[in-house]
Amino acid sequence: MIYYLLLLCSIVLCVCKSSVYNAYAKRSPAGLCAVFGFNAVSYGIAAAVALILFLFGSKTISLPTLLCAFLYAVIVFSLQTLSVLAMKVGAMSLTAICVMYGMIIPSLAGPIFWRERLGVLQIVGIVVMVLSLWLLREKGVGDVKSISKKWLPLAAFCFLFSGLAGVAEKIHQSTDGRDEKQAFVFAACLFMLLFSVLATLFTRKKAQAVRLDMRPLLVFGALSGLIVGVYSMVNLTLAGTLDSMIYYPVANGGAMLLTIVVSRVIFKECLTPQKKLGAIIGLVGIVCLSLPI
Repeated sequence: MIYYLLLLCSIVLCVCKSSVYNAYAKRSPAGLCAVFGFNAVSYGIAAAVALILFLFGSKTISLPTLLCAFLYAVIVFSLQTLSVLAMKVGAMSLTAICVMYGMIIPSLAGPIFWRERLGVLQIVGIVVMVLSLWLLREKGVGDVKSISKKWLPLAAFCFLFSGLAGVAEKIHQSTDGRDEKQAFVFAACLFMLLFSVLATLFTRKKAQAVRLDMRPLLVFGALSGLIVGVYSMVNLTLAGTLDSMIYYPVANGGAMLLTIVVSRVIFKECLTPQKKLGAIIGLVGIVCLSLPI
């Protein structure tokens, strides 16, 4: 029962995270400095949340945990940066769906490296989801075509890094330090905070002409940090206890549905008939991916 509640928690937190990213992306000025500053606040708060959890945990950290945390930090830092940049030039719903579809990578890695089951329907599901991604692409002329050229490579890398983040979680949960969940999240958040501060300082000189509005940066960064701190802990727990073919499809499928609703109701984003078809086909793929046949 507890794992079903954690799955529900993961779905809700995933959508909240995407919503905060989108809200900040639409309000922040152009340039990387604003994004890295947002990351710094976000990971600072996330590190504080993880520290509290760490102090109530085992309070130990091993070398495998540190190494996995560093790898995870590089991947997730890149993912958050690219997600915000993608939402600046594209729709929240489509960007979030690309991030969620990254589950294809750890779902395949499970059977290959961890001997988890892989059936015919899972293979069909992966193919269907690739078709869904093709239908969800932006296309058109003029400004839409220009946006598409900027958004597509960002979305593609979001897909890649999202999948690699899931693989990094599985790797840590396969080491002797798998019980050090709090330490893993805390170390990863500290690494990401360091990356963000250094990146902010590096890009600050180039951004002197751009006036940063600190209020949305601090407000949305703090909200993101609270979500990321708890979300990372929940996902790491699920990655270590549930099969990839159950956890990733169910969590991301539920988040995909809720994201489409939130993007339409709150952010007033509209999907074309082609993109609606792509979303429906994607859900079919997710269902296929989660059936052990």
